[in-house]
Amino acid sequence: MTENMVLLLIRPKFLSLKNSISARIVLRRLPFIAIGIGFWVLFYIGTYKVLSYVRGIEFFGEILSKKLFSMTFFSLLGFLILSNIITAISSFYLSRDIPFFLSRPVEIKDIIRLKSFESILNSSWMVMSFIPPVFIAYGVSYNVPINYYISILVALLLFIFITAGIGISIAHILTRLFPAKKARNALLGIGIIFFLLLYFILRSIIPGDLSTPEGLINSVMTFRTDSPLLPSYWITEAILPMFKNNGPDLFYSFVLLSNGAFFLLLSAIIGQWFYRGNIERIQPSGKIIGRGFLKYFYPNKNMAIIYKDIKMFFRDTGQWSQIFIIGALIMVYIYNFKSIPVDAISGLSPFIKELMVLVNMVMAGLVLSAVAARFLYTSVSLEGQAFWVIRTTPVDIARFLRSKFLYASIPVTLLIVFLVFVTNLAMDIKGMLMSVSIATVLMLCISVSGLGTGFGAIYPKFKYENIASVSMSIGGMVFMLIAFSVVIVTLSLEAWIFYLYNLMTELTIFEKIQIAVSLILILLVNAAAFYLPMKIGRKKLQGHIEII
Repeated sequence: MTENMVLLLIRPKFLSLKNSISARIVLRRLPFIAIGIGFWVLFYIGTYKVLSYVRGIEFFGEILSKKLFSMTFFSLLGFLILSNIITAISSFYLSRDIPFFLSRPVEIKDIIRLKSFESILNSSWMVMSFIPPVFIAYGVSYNVPINYYISILVALLLFIFITAGIGISIAHILTRLFPAKKARNALLGIGIIFFLLLYFILRSIIPGDLSTPEGLINSVMTFRTDSPLLPSYWITEAILPMFKNNGPDLFYSFVLLSNGAFFLLLSAIIGQWFYRGNIERIQPSGKIIGRGFLKYFYPNKNMAIIYKDIKMFFRDTGQWSQIFIIGALIMVYIYNFKSIPVDAISGLSPFIKELMVLVNMVMAGLVLSAVAARFLYTSVSLEGQAFWVIRTTPVDIARFLRSKFLYASIPVTLLIVFLVFVTNLAMDIKGMLMSVSIATVLMLCISVSGLGTGFGAIYPKFKYENIASVSMSIGGMVFMLIAFSVVIVTLSLEAWIFYLYNLMTELTIFEKIQIAVSLILILLVNAAAFYLPMKIGRKKLQGHIEII
Protein backbone atom coordinates (compact mmCIF):
# COMPACT_ATOMS: atom_id res chain seq x y z
CA MET A 1 0.00 0.00 0.00
CA THR A 2 2.86 2.33 0.87
CA GLU A 3 4.63 1.70 -2.42
CA ASN A 4 1.40 2.37 -4.29
CA MET A 5 0.94 5.64 -2.37
CA VAL A 6 4.49 6.80 -3.22
CA LEU A 7 3.92 6.01 -6.89
CA LEU A 8 0.61 7.85 -6.72
CA LEU A 9 2.33 10.93 -5.27
CA ILE A 10 5.12 10.85 -7.85
CA ARG A 11 2.77 10.17 -10.77
CA PRO A 12 1.58 13.81 -11.21
CA LYS A 13 5.18 14.95 -11.69
CA PHE A 14 5.78 12.37 -14.41
CA LEU A 15 2.46 13.23 -16.04
CA SER A 16 3.40 16.91 -15.97
CA LEU A 17 6.73 16.06 -17.62
CA LYS A 18 5.00 13.84 -20.16
CA ASN A 19 2.41 16.49 -21.03
CA SER A 20 5.16 19.08 -21.47
CA ILE A 21 6.77 16.97 -24.20
CA SER A 22 5.21 17.25 -27.65
CA ALA A 23 6.44 17.75 -31.20
CA ARG A 24 5.60 21.45 -31.06
CA ILE A 25 7.41 22.00 -27.77
CA VAL A 26 10.41 19.95 -28.92
CA LEU A 27 10.66 22.06 -32.08
CA ARG A 28 10.45 25.25 -29.99
CA ARG A 29 13.24 24.00 -27.76
CA LEU A 30 15.34 22.60 -30.58
CA PRO A 31 17.70 25.63 -30.64
CA PHE A 32 18.28 25.27 -26.89
CA ILE A 33 18.90 21.53 -27.30
CA ALA A 34 21.45 22.36 -29.99
CA ILE A 35 23.10 24.88 -27.63
CA GLY A 36 23.28 22.21 -24.92
CA ILE A 37 24.85 19.72 -27.30
CA GLY A 38 27.29 22.39 -28.47
CA PHE A 39 28.23 23.12 -24.86
CA TRP A 40 28.88 19.43 -24.24
CA VAL A 41 31.09 19.25 -27.33
CA LEU A 42 33.06 22.36 -26.32
CA PHE A 43 33.43 21.15 -22.74
CA TYR A 44 34.57 17.74 -23.96
CA ILE A 45 37.12 19.23 -26.37
CA GLY A 46 38.48 21.59 -23.70
CA THR A 47 38.80 18.80 -21.12
CA TYR A 48 40.42 16.47 -23.66
CA LYS A 49 42.96 19.12 -24.72
CA VAL A 50 43.87 19.93 -21.10
CA LEU A 51 44.13 16.22 -20.29
CA SER A 52 46.36 15.59 -23.32
CA TYR A 53 48.60 18.47 -22.26
CA VAL A 54 48.83 17.22 -18.67
CA ARG A 55 49.55 13.63 -19.70
CA GLY A 56 52.29 14.93 -22.00
CA ILE A 57 54.24 16.39 -19.06
CA GLU A 58 57.29 14.23 -18.39
CA PHE A 59 57.72 12.20 -15.24
CA PHE A 60 54.50 13.04 -13.42
CA GLY A 61 51.90 13.73 -16.13
CA GLU A 62 49.97 10.50 -15.53
CA ILE A 63 49.95 11.04 -11.78
CA LEU A 64 48.70 14.60 -12.19
CA SER A 65 45.98 13.38 -14.56
CA LYS A 66 44.69 10.92 -11.99
CA LYS A 67 44.93 13.52 -9.23
CA LEU A 68 42.73 15.84 -11.28
CA PHE A 69 40.22 12.98 -11.63
CA SER A 70 40.23 12.50 -7.87
CA MET A 71 39.93 16.24 -7.19
CA THR A 72 36.85 16.37 -9.42
CA PHE A 73 34.95 14.08 -7.08
CA PHE A 74 36.42 15.75 -4.00
CA SER A 75 35.00 19.07 -5.22
CA LEU A 76 31.64 17.49 -6.09
CA LEU A 77 31.39 16.02 -2.59
CA GLY A 78 31.11 19.40 -0.84
CA PHE A 79 28.97 20.89 -3.60
CA LEU A 80 26.42 18.07 -3.55
CA ILE A 81 26.13 17.96 0.25
CA LEU A 82 25.53 21.72 0.42
CA SER A 83 23.08 21.54 -2.47
CA ASN A 84 21.16 18.71 -0.80
CA ILE A 85 20.93 20.58 2.52
CA ILE A 86 19.51 23.68 0.85
CA THR A 87 17.18 21.73 -1.43
CA ALA A 88 15.98 19.40 1.34
CA ILE A 89 15.04 22.30 3.63
CA SER A 90 13.04 23.83 0.79
CA SER A 91 11.41 20.57 -0.33
CA PHE A 92 10.56 19.13 3.09
CA TYR A 93 9.57 22.27 4.98
CA LEU A 94 8.93 25.19 2.64
CA SER A 95 7.09 23.61 -0.29
CA ARG A 96 3.54 24.82 -0.82
CA ASP A 97 2.18 21.29 -1.21
CA ILE A 98 3.19 20.22 2.32
CA PRO A 99 -0.04 21.56 3.99
CA PHE A 100 -2.05 19.73 1.30
CA PHE A 101 -0.31 16.40 1.99
CA LEU A 102 -0.67 16.80 5.76
CA SER A 103 -4.40 17.38 5.39
CA ARG A 104 -4.84 14.14 3.43
CA PRO A 105 -4.57 10.47 4.49
CA VAL A 106 -0.91 10.33 3.52
CA GLU A 107 1.58 8.78 5.92
CA ILE A 108 4.67 10.71 6.98
CA LYS A 109 6.99 8.06 5.55
CA ASP A 110 5.35 8.48 2.12
CA ILE A 111 5.87 12.25 2.24
CA ILE A 112 9.50 11.66 3.25
CA ARG A 113 10.05 9.30 0.32
CA LEU A 114 8.45 11.72 -2.15
CA LYS A 115 10.43 14.71 -0.88
CA SER A 116 13.65 12.67 -0.81
CA PHE A 117 13.11 11.85 -4.47
CA GLU A 118 12.51 15.54 -5.24
CA SER A 119 15.59 16.62 -3.27
CA ILE A 120 17.88 14.14 -5.01
CA LEU A 121 16.56 15.15 -8.43
CA ASN A 122 16.67 18.90 -7.84
CA SER A 123 20.09 18.94 -6.18
CA SER A 124 21.94 16.69 -8.63
CA TRP A 125 20.57 17.71 -12.05
CA MET A 126 23.36 20.23 -12.56
CA VAL A 127 26.07 17.64 -11.91
CA MET A 128 24.39 15.09 -14.19
CA SER A 129 24.03 17.75 -16.89
CA PHE A 130 27.52 19.28 -16.86
CA ILE A 131 29.99 16.64 -15.64
CA PRO A 132 29.61 13.77 -18.22
CA PRO A 133 31.92 15.40 -20.84
CA VAL A 134 34.76 15.23 -18.30
CA PHE A 135 34.37 11.48 -17.86
CA ILE A 136 33.93 10.94 -21.59
CA ALA A 137 37.17 12.86 -22.24
CA TYR A 138 39.00 10.64 -19.73
CA GLY A 139 37.58 7.52 -21.36
CA VAL A 140 38.64 8.58 -24.85
CA SER A 141 42.08 9.74 -23.66
CA TYR A 142 42.79 6.40 -21.96
CA ASN A 143 41.03 4.35 -24.67
CA VAL A 144 38.98 2.44 -22.09
CA PRO A 145 36.39 -0.26 -22.92
CA ILE A 146 32.66 0.41 -23.02
CA ASN A 147 32.07 -0.98 -19.52
CA TYR A 148 33.96 2.05 -18.13
CA TYR A 149 31.10 4.36 -19.13
CA ILE A 150 28.53 2.06 -17.53
CA SER A 151 30.62 1.77 -14.36
CA ILE A 152 31.21 5.51 -14.03
CA LEU A 153 27.47 6.17 -14.47
CA VAL A 154 26.52 3.64 -11.76
CA ALA A 155 29.28 4.88 -9.45
CA LEU A 156 28.18 8.51 -9.94
CA LEU A 157 24.58 7.60 -9.08
CA LEU A 158 25.71 5.85 -5.89
CA PHE A 159 27.89 8.86 -5.08
CA ILE A 160 24.82 11.10 -5.50
CA PHE A 161 22.76 8.83 -3.22
CA ILE A 162 25.44 9.02 -0.51
CA THR A 163 25.66 12.82 -0.60
CA ALA A 164 21.85 13.07 -0.74
CA GLY A 165 21.46 10.89 2.32
CA ILE A 166 24.01 12.96 4.24
CA GLY A 167 22.51 16.28 3.12
CA ILE A 168 18.89 15.30 3.88
CA SER A 169 19.86 13.96 7.31
CA ILE A 170 21.69 17.19 8.17
CA ALA A 171 18.70 19.24 6.95
CA HIS A 172 16.32 17.37 9.30
CA ILE A 173 18.68 17.74 12.26
CA LEU A 174 19.33 21.43 11.66
CA THR A 175 15.61 22.15 11.34
CA ARG A 176 15.08 20.30 14.60
CA LEU A 177 17.78 22.24 16.43
CA PHE A 178 16.91 25.70 15.12
CA PRO A 179 13.24 26.76 15.04
CA ALA A 180 12.00 29.32 12.55
CA LYS A 181 12.41 32.33 14.84
CA LYS A 182 16.13 31.50 15.16
CA ALA A 183 16.61 30.59 11.51
CA ARG A 184 18.88 33.55 10.82
CA ASN A 185 21.39 32.58 13.48
CA ALA A 186 21.16 28.93 12.44
CA LEU A 187 21.84 29.59 8.79
CA LEU A 188 24.68 31.96 9.66
CA GLY A 189 26.16 29.18 11.75
CA ILE A 190 25.75 26.70 8.91
CA GLY A 191 27.69 28.93 6.55
CA ILE A 192 30.52 29.49 9.05
CA ILE A 193 30.72 25.80 10.02
CA PHE A 194 30.94 24.63 6.44
CA PHE A 195 33.49 27.29 5.60
CA LEU A 196 35.68 26.23 8.54
CA LEU A 197 35.24 22.56 7.66
CA LEU A 198 36.26 23.10 4.05
CA TYR A 199 39.09 25.42 5.07
CA PHE A 200 40.70 22.94 7.47
CA ILE A 201 40.26 20.04 5.06
CA LEU A 202 41.94 22.00 2.29
CA ARG A 203 44.60 23.27 4.68
CA SER A 204 45.43 19.73 5.74
CA ILE A 205 45.76 18.38 2.20
CA ILE A 206 47.72 21.24 0.59
CA PRO A 207 51.42 20.31 0.56
CA GLY A 208 53.85 22.61 2.28
CA ASP A 209 56.80 22.88 -0.12
CA LEU A 210 55.70 24.53 -3.38
CA SER A 211 58.43 27.11 -3.75
CA THR A 212 60.49 25.24 -6.35
CA PRO A 213 59.71 22.93 -9.29
CA GLU A 214 61.42 20.07 -7.41
CA GLY A 215 59.26 20.72 -4.37
CA LEU A 216 56.15 20.85 -6.54
CA ILE A 217 56.96 17.51 -8.21
CA ASN A 218 57.67 15.90 -4.82
CA SER A 219 54.40 17.29 -3.44
CA VAL A 220 52.36 16.02 -6.39
CA MET A 221 53.94 12.59 -6.06
CA THR A 222 52.75 12.35 -2.44
CA PHE A 223 49.56 14.41 -2.78
CA ARG A 224 46.30 12.92 -1.47
CA THR A 225 43.16 14.81 -2.37
CA ASP A 226 40.93 13.13 0.18
CA SER A 227 40.72 10.70 3.04
CA PRO A 228 39.84 6.99 2.74
CA LEU A 229 36.83 7.85 4.90
CA LEU A 230 35.30 10.10 2.21
CA PRO A 231 33.01 8.94 -0.64
CA SER A 232 35.15 10.84 -3.17
CA TYR A 233 38.02 8.49 -2.34
CA TRP A 234 35.86 5.39 -2.75
CA ILE A 235 34.60 6.31 -6.20
CA THR A 236 38.11 7.30 -7.34
CA GLU A 237 39.61 4.02 -6.19
CA ALA A 238 36.74 2.08 -7.77
CA ILE A 239 37.18 3.66 -11.22
CA LEU A 240 40.96 4.26 -11.52
CA PRO A 241 41.85 0.60 -12.34
CA MET A 242 39.73 0.86 -15.48
CA PHE A 243 42.24 3.36 -16.96
CA LYS A 244 44.60 0.36 -17.24
CA ASN A 245 41.87 -1.70 -18.97
CA ASN A 246 41.15 -3.65 -15.77
CA GLY A 247 37.76 -4.10 -14.19
CA PRO A 248 36.45 -1.78 -11.46
CA ASP A 249 37.73 -2.38 -7.95
CA LEU A 250 35.07 -4.66 -6.43
CA PHE A 251 35.84 -3.75 -2.82
CA TYR A 252 35.31 -0.02 -3.28
CA SER A 253 32.35 -0.69 -5.57
CA PHE A 254 30.73 -2.61 -2.72
CA VAL A 255 31.64 0.21 -0.29
CA LEU A 256 29.85 2.68 -2.58
CA LEU A 257 26.78 0.43 -2.89
CA SER A 258 26.48 -0.32 0.81
CA ASN A 259 27.00 3.29 1.89
CA GLY A 260 24.52 4.55 -0.70
CA ALA A 261 21.86 2.28 0.77
CA PHE A 262 22.92 3.08 4.34
CA PHE A 263 22.77 6.88 4.06
CA LEU A 264 19.42 6.83 2.22
CA LEU A 265 18.04 4.56 4.95
CA LEU A 266 19.57 6.82 7.62
CA SER A 267 17.93 9.91 6.12
CA ALA A 268 14.57 8.11 6.10
CA ILE A 269 14.93 7.07 9.77
CA ILE A 270 15.95 10.57 10.88
CA GLY A 271 13.06 11.98 8.88
CA GLN A 272 10.64 9.63 10.64
CA TRP A 273 11.97 10.81 14.00
CA PHE A 274 12.01 14.54 13.39
CA TYR A 275 9.70 15.45 10.52
CA ARG A 276 6.34 15.91 12.24
CA GLY A 277 7.91 17.77 15.15
CA ASN A 278 9.87 19.98 12.76
CA ILE A 279 6.73 20.88 10.83
CA GLU A 280 5.07 22.01 14.07
CA ARG A 281 8.12 24.04 15.13
CA ILE A 282 8.73 25.73 11.80
CA GLN A 283 5.67 27.96 11.93
CA PRO A 284 6.86 31.56 11.50
CA SER A 285 7.10 33.73 14.56
CA GLY A 286 8.81 36.93 15.58
CA LYS A 287 8.35 40.48 16.70
CA ILE A 288 6.74 43.16 14.61
CA ILE A 289 9.48 45.50 13.48
CA GLY A 290 8.70 49.18 13.20
CA ARG A 291 9.63 51.32 10.26
CA GLY A 292 12.10 53.41 12.27
CA PHE A 293 13.58 56.43 10.58
CA LEU A 294 13.05 54.77 7.16
CA LYS A 295 9.38 55.69 7.34
CA TYR A 296 10.38 59.19 6.20
CA PHE A 297 11.86 57.86 2.98
CA TYR A 298 9.33 56.90 0.32
CA PRO A 299 10.58 55.55 -3.01
CA ASN A 300 9.59 57.29 -6.21
CA LYS A 301 8.14 55.42 -9.15
CA ASN A 302 11.59 54.68 -10.58
CA MET A 303 12.79 53.03 -7.36
CA ALA A 304 9.57 51.48 -6.06
CA ILE A 305 10.20 47.98 -7.45
CA ILE A 306 13.81 47.93 -6.27
CA TYR A 307 12.75 49.16 -2.83
CA LYS A 308 10.09 46.42 -2.62
CA ASP A 309 12.53 43.70 -3.71
CA ILE A 310 15.14 44.78 -1.18
CA LYS A 311 12.56 44.71 1.63
CA MET A 312 11.37 41.26 0.53
CA PHE A 313 14.93 40.01 0.28
CA PHE A 314 15.73 40.79 3.91
CA ARG A 315 12.36 39.51 5.12
CA ASP A 316 12.76 36.17 3.30
CA THR A 317 15.32 34.07 5.17
CA GLY A 318 15.35 31.56 2.31
CA GLN A 319 16.92 34.20 0.02
CA TRP A 320 19.50 36.05 2.07
CA SER A 321 20.65 33.04 4.09
CA GLN A 322 22.32 31.57 1.00
CA ILE A 323 24.74 34.50 0.98
CA PHE A 324 26.64 32.91 3.85
CA ILE A 325 27.03 29.63 2.03
CA ILE A 326 28.06 31.42 -1.17
CA GLY A 327 30.53 33.47 0.86
CA ALA A 328 32.06 30.34 2.39
CA LEU A 329 32.46 28.72 -1.02
CA ILE A 330 34.01 31.88 -2.44
CA MET A 331 36.55 31.98 0.39
CA VAL A 332 37.50 28.39 -0.43
CA TYR A 333 37.71 29.36 -4.11
CA ILE A 334 40.10 32.22 -3.29
CA TYR A 335 42.17 29.97 -1.04
CA ASN A 336 42.56 27.42 -3.84
CA PHE A 337 43.98 30.04 -6.20
CA LYS A 338 46.22 31.40 -3.44
CA SER A 339 47.71 27.93 -3.01
CA ILE A 340 48.56 27.52 -6.71
CA PRO A 341 52.38 27.61 -7.08
CA VAL A 342 52.52 29.91 -10.12
CA ASP A 343 56.26 30.53 -9.80
CA ALA A 344 57.05 26.86 -9.37
CA ILE A 345 55.15 25.76 -12.47
CA SER A 346 56.22 28.72 -14.61
CA GLY A 347 58.78 26.48 -16.28
CA LEU A 348 56.06 24.27 -17.74
CA SER A 349 54.78 27.00 -20.09
CA PRO A 350 56.02 30.48 -21.06
CA PHE A 351 52.51 31.85 -20.58
CA ILE A 352 51.54 30.18 -17.32
CA LYS A 353 50.26 33.41 -15.72
CA GLU A 354 48.11 34.20 -18.75
CA LEU A 355 46.78 30.63 -18.65
CA MET A 356 45.93 30.92 -14.94
CA VAL A 357 44.12 34.23 -15.54
CA LEU A 358 42.08 32.52 -18.27
CA VAL A 359 41.24 29.60 -15.96
CA ASN A 360 40.32 32.06 -13.22
CA MET A 361 37.90 33.92 -15.51
CA VAL A 362 36.35 30.64 -16.73
CA MET A 363 35.74 29.57 -13.13
CA ALA A 364 34.42 33.03 -12.25
CA GLY A 365 32.10 32.77 -15.27
CA LEU A 366 30.75 29.48 -13.95
CA VAL A 367 30.16 31.07 -10.52
CA LEU A 368 28.50 34.04 -12.24
CA SER A 369 26.16 31.75 -14.20
CA ALA A 370 25.17 29.83 -11.05
CA VAL A 371 24.60 32.94 -8.92
CA ALA A 372 22.66 34.65 -11.74
CA ALA A 373 20.47 31.55 -12.10
CA ARG A 374 19.58 31.75 -8.41
CA PHE A 375 19.06 35.49 -7.99
CA LEU A 376 18.45 37.03 -11.45
CA TYR A 377 16.61 34.29 -13.30
CA THR A 378 14.18 33.88 -10.37
CA SER A 379 13.63 37.62 -9.78
CA VAL A 380 10.51 37.86 -11.98
CA SER A 381 9.04 34.59 -10.69
CA LEU A 382 9.46 35.80 -7.10
CA GLU A 383 6.43 38.04 -7.66
CA GLY A 384 4.39 34.85 -7.52
CA GLN A 385 0.66 34.96 -8.04
CA ALA A 386 0.73 38.58 -6.91
CA PHE A 387 2.14 39.49 -10.33
CA TRP A 388 -1.34 40.79 -11.23
CA VAL A 389 -0.70 43.61 -8.72
CA ILE A 390 2.23 44.75 -10.87
CA ARG A 391 0.04 44.57 -13.98
CA THR A 392 -2.65 46.76 -12.41
CA THR A 393 -0.22 49.44 -11.19
CA PRO A 394 1.02 52.29 -13.38
CA VAL A 395 4.40 50.53 -13.78
CA ASP A 396 5.64 49.97 -17.30
CA ILE A 397 6.92 46.42 -17.92
CA ALA A 398 10.16 47.77 -19.37
CA ARG A 399 10.77 49.76 -16.17
CA PHE A 400 9.79 46.69 -14.15
CA LEU A 401 12.46 44.59 -15.90
CA ARG A 402 15.08 47.32 -15.58
CA SER A 403 14.36 47.46 -11.84
CA LYS A 404 14.74 43.69 -11.57
CA PHE A 405 18.03 43.91 -13.49
CA LEU A 406 19.46 46.67 -11.29
CA TYR A 407 18.24 45.07 -8.07
CA ALA A 408 20.35 41.92 -8.52
CA SER A 409 23.01 42.82 -11.09
CA ILE A 410 24.77 45.43 -8.92
CA PRO A 411 25.58 43.10 -5.97
CA VAL A 412 26.34 40.19 -8.33
CA THR A 413 28.74 42.37 -10.35
CA LEU A 414 30.48 43.64 -7.22
CA LEU A 415 30.82 40.07 -5.97
CA ILE A 416 32.31 38.60 -9.16
CA VAL A 417 34.62 41.56 -9.85
CA PHE A 418 35.89 41.38 -6.26
CA LEU A 419 36.38 37.62 -6.65
CA VAL A 420 38.48 37.97 -9.81
CA PHE A 421 40.44 40.90 -8.40
CA VAL A 422 41.36 39.08 -5.18
CA THR A 423 42.28 35.81 -6.92
CA ASN A 424 44.45 37.71 -9.40
CA LEU A 425 46.24 39.38 -6.49
CA ALA A 426 46.67 35.97 -4.87
CA MET A 427 48.44 34.78 -8.05
CA ASP A 428 50.47 38.03 -8.27
CA ILE A 429 48.73 39.15 -11.46
CA LYS A 430 49.18 42.86 -12.13
CA GLY A 431 49.28 45.47 -14.88
CA MET A 432 47.61 44.85 -18.22
CA LEU A 433 46.45 41.32 -17.37
CA MET A 434 44.65 42.60 -14.27
CA SER A 435 42.98 45.45 -16.18
CA VAL A 436 41.85 43.24 -19.08
CA SER A 437 40.47 40.52 -16.78
CA ILE A 438 38.52 43.02 -14.65
CA ALA A 439 37.10 44.77 -17.74
CA THR A 440 36.12 41.41 -19.27
CA VAL A 441 34.42 40.19 -16.11
CA LEU A 442 32.58 43.50 -15.73
CA MET A 443 31.23 43.18 -19.28
CA LEU A 444 30.23 39.54 -18.68
CA CYS A 445 28.43 40.47 -15.44
CA ILE A 446 26.30 43.01 -17.29
CA SER A 447 25.49 40.72 -20.23
CA VAL A 448 24.80 37.60 -18.11
CA SER A 449 22.68 39.63 -15.68
CA GLY A 450 20.59 40.94 -18.56
CA LEU A 451 20.39 37.42 -19.96
CA GLY A 452 19.17 36.07 -16.61
CA THR A 453 16.56 38.78 -16.12
CA GLY A 454 15.31 38.39 -19.68
CA PHE A 455 15.10 34.60 -19.54
CA GLY A 456 13.30 34.81 -16.21
CA ALA A 457 10.71 37.00 -17.95
CA ILE A 458 10.49 34.69 -20.98
CA TYR A 459 9.94 31.61 -18.80
CA PRO A 460 8.27 32.91 -15.62
CA LYS A 461 7.03 30.38 -13.10
CA PHE A 462 4.58 32.18 -10.83
CA LYS A 463 3.25 28.98 -9.30
CA TYR A 464 6.13 27.16 -7.60
CA GLU A 465 6.53 24.92 -4.58
CA ASN A 466 9.80 26.56 -3.55
CA ILE A 467 11.90 29.20 -5.26
CA ALA A 468 14.83 26.79 -5.71
CA SER A 469 12.72 24.77 -8.15
CA VAL A 470 12.44 27.79 -10.47
CA SER A 471 16.17 27.94 -11.18
CA MET A 472 16.20 24.14 -11.61
CA SER A 473 13.49 24.18 -14.29
CA ILE A 474 14.06 23.68 -18.02
CA GLY A 475 14.29 27.44 -18.48
CA GLY A 476 16.90 27.68 -15.74
CA MET A 477 18.98 24.92 -17.33
CA VAL A 478 18.77 26.62 -20.72
CA PHE A 479 19.79 29.93 -19.18
CA MET A 480 22.84 28.43 -17.49
CA LEU A 481 23.94 26.72 -20.72
CA ILE A 482 23.59 29.93 -22.73
CA ALA A 483 25.19 32.06 -20.01
CA PHE A 484 28.23 29.81 -19.72
CA SER A 485 28.41 29.59 -23.53
CA VAL A 486 28.58 33.41 -23.67
CA VAL A 487 31.44 33.26 -21.15
CA ILE A 488 33.30 30.57 -23.13
CA VAL A 489 32.87 32.35 -26.48
CA THR A 490 34.02 35.68 -25.03
CA LEU A 491 37.09 34.21 -23.36
CA SER A 492 37.94 32.07 -26.40
CA LEU A 493 37.94 35.15 -28.63
CA GLU A 494 40.09 37.03 -26.13
CA ALA A 495 42.51 34.10 -25.95
CA TRP A 496 42.78 34.16 -29.74
CA ILE A 497 43.50 37.91 -29.69
CA PHE A 498 46.20 37.33 -27.06
CA TYR A 499 47.69 34.52 -29.16
CA LEU A 500 47.92 36.70 -32.26
CA TYR A 501 49.21 39.74 -30.38
CA ASN A 502 51.90 38.01 -28.32
CA LEU A 503 53.11 35.10 -30.44
CA MET A 504 53.32 36.82 -33.79
CA THR A 505 56.52 38.84 -34.21
CA GLU A 506 54.89 41.16 -36.72
CA LEU A 507 51.17 41.32 -37.38
CA THR A 508 50.04 41.07 -40.97
CA ILE A 509 46.98 42.82 -42.34
CA PHE A 510 45.03 39.56 -42.18
CA GLU A 511 45.94 39.07 -38.50
CA LYS A 512 45.00 42.66 -37.66
CA ILE A 513 41.64 42.04 -39.33
CA GLN A 514 41.20 38.91 -37.19
CA ILE A 515 41.86 40.91 -34.03
CA ALA A 516 39.38 43.60 -35.06
CA VAL A 517 36.74 41.02 -35.99
CA SER A 518 37.26 39.20 -32.68
CA LEU A 519 36.78 42.43 -30.73
CA ILE A 520 33.61 43.22 -32.67
CA LEU A 521 32.28 39.69 -32.09
CA ILE A 522 32.94 39.99 -28.34
CA LEU A 523 30.92 43.20 -28.18
CA LEU A 524 28.14 41.80 -30.40
CA VAL A 525 27.81 38.54 -28.44
CA ASN A 526 27.56 40.33 -25.09
CA ALA A 527 25.26 43.05 -26.44
CA ALA A 528 22.94 40.41 -27.93
CA ALA A 529 23.02 38.40 -24.69
CA PHE A 530 21.85 41.49 -22.80
CA TYR A 531 19.44 43.15 -25.26
CA LEU A 532 17.56 40.30 -26.98
CA PRO A 533 16.33 38.41 -23.86
CA MET A 534 15.28 41.69 -22.19
CA LYS A 535 13.32 42.71 -25.29
CA ILE A 536 11.67 39.30 -25.76
CA GLY A 537 10.96 39.03 -22.02
CA ARG A 538 9.25 42.44 -22.02
CA LYS A 539 6.93 41.35 -24.85
CA LYS A 540 6.19 38.06 -23.10
CA LEU A 541 5.25 39.75 -19.82
CA GLN A 542 3.12 42.37 -21.58
CA GLY A 543 1.01 39.58 -23.02
CA HIS A 544 1.02 37.57 -19.81
CA ILE A 545 -2.52 38.03 -18.52
CA GLU A 546 -3.22 34.65 -16.95
CA ILE A 547 -0.96 33.68 -14.08
CA ILE A 548 0.51 30.30 -14.93
